[in-house]
Amino acid sequence: MAIQDFTKFKGLNNIGDSQFMIILENNLKAFCDWSFLGVGAWFDVTIPTSGAYGGTFHQMRLVDDPAYDAGQVWETPRKDLVWETGVSYPSGLGTVQPIQISGVFLDGTTAANFYGPGDSTYGHYIDYPLGRVVFDSAIDTTSTVYMNHSYRWVQVYLADKAPWWQELQYRSFRVDSAHISQTGSGDWSIGGQHRVQLPAVVIEAVPRRYSEGYELGSANLRTYQDVLFHVVAESKWQRNQLVDIFSMQQDKSIYLFNTNKVAEEGVYPLDYRGMLASGNPLMYPNLVAASGYRWKECRFGSTTLSEVESPHPGLHEGIVRTTFEVIVGNT
Repeated sequence: MAIQDFTKFKGLNNIGDSQFMIILENNLKAFCDWSFLGVGAWFDVTIPTSGAYGGTFHQMRLVDDPAYDAGQVWETPRKDLVWETGVSYPSGLGTVQPIQISGVFLDGTTAANFYGPGDSTYGHYIDYPLGRVVFDSAIDTTSTVYMNHSYRWVQVYLADKAPWWQELQYRSFRVDSAHISQTGSGDWSIGGQHRVQLPAVVIEAVPRRYSEGYELGSANLRTYQDVLFHVVAESKWQRNQLVDIFSMQQDKSIYLFNTNKVAEEGVYPLDYRGMLASGNPLMYPNLVAASGYRWKECRFGSTTLSEVESPHPGLHEGIVRTTFEVIVGNT
């Protein structure tokens, strides 16, 4: 007996498929990550790069991770490394692009000390979201590891992947801190997956939605979904910059890509380890292109700014609420 439409859910073929709220959140993060790069919101770290108050950004620190052997995992002071290609930003020095990571230097900075990911002795992979180098085999814990890289100025998180019990890490730009060389205690001792470095934006689709019929003879709905952009920063200037950016996006339209299809075809640019996928990883413009995985058009609707406060001299918060408009239905 064939299953009739009146015996099943509309617009749902598989319980495991991501639905509207999850698709929207993931797309907004991808949009923000790419758009911030387009306005130069990243920092390059070349050997050597010193901190404003001392210390170095190019030297990686040893990570005490119980899932790996001692000496196997090393991380940059700032996580969320840039992996995208094709980004260009016109600056006063001409068009610039983020650094593409090609490997690490071990116990020196000459060509003889350089090792690529596939090296037979010091093979490794790069975990871009956590800013880590994970060696195939542990190296001496007294080693010095250096890496040319770029990191994002603004770290963008999804609410369910950045629960508020995680640690906000202050002063992550202060690489002169004695804590940076400590593995059992200090600001960097907590695993990168449990640290939110500032400034940060946390995207949260909230349970406020309404829909209305789109057109006669169609099951499609014009759906309005509220999303909160939680802005957390260490200075009022950073906070104000970010809340202004998001509150001024009203009436902008973007395209969403089909996250289910991207997952089914295995073409996400980063794999489960946070490493670049092999081959030619797809960038955000490829995902939303008409010839790529474009799904629906999405419009930034009414936007309000609320709860702008500074509960601490080093903590400044703001929330931007935006109502997004998307036509959804059977496809």
